[in-house]
Amino acid sequence: MSDVVIEAFGPSLENAFENAAKALEDTLVDIRTVEPKLEERISLQAPSKEALLYDWLELLIIKLETEGMLYSRFECNISNDESGYSLEAKLAGERFQESKHEQKVAVKAPTYHEMKIDERPDRVVVRFLLDL
Repeated sequence: MSDVVIEAFGPSLENAFENAAKALEDTLVDIRTVEPKLEERISLQAPSKEALLYDWLELLIIKLETEGMLYSRFECNISNDESGYSLEAKLAGERFQESKHEQKVAVKAPTYHEMKIDERPDRVVVRFLLDL
């Protein structure tokens, strides 16, 4: 059993989630080879920021497994209210092509093990483990 720990950061929670998605995609393939040809929007809700991060990463893995989609551009908007957190995101990418996208490793799933979201006024760091 293998795994990889990733830390992604940005000036806001949204930027950190965008960079976490880029790190996940770059774990799968060289993200520089993924062209933003197809755009789509997704919405997620979760009771906590950690659950939202887990669901966000899991969704991207499922999109690859079920639709063959890889992404290279992400725009996230995160809000919260008394029921929890919501993520509205715009994704851009293309379908996996074996001749174009050399697969680095297969990612089975994100995990809550070692997951951490550290929010400071000028920087947010998200840390998570991917089960390979």
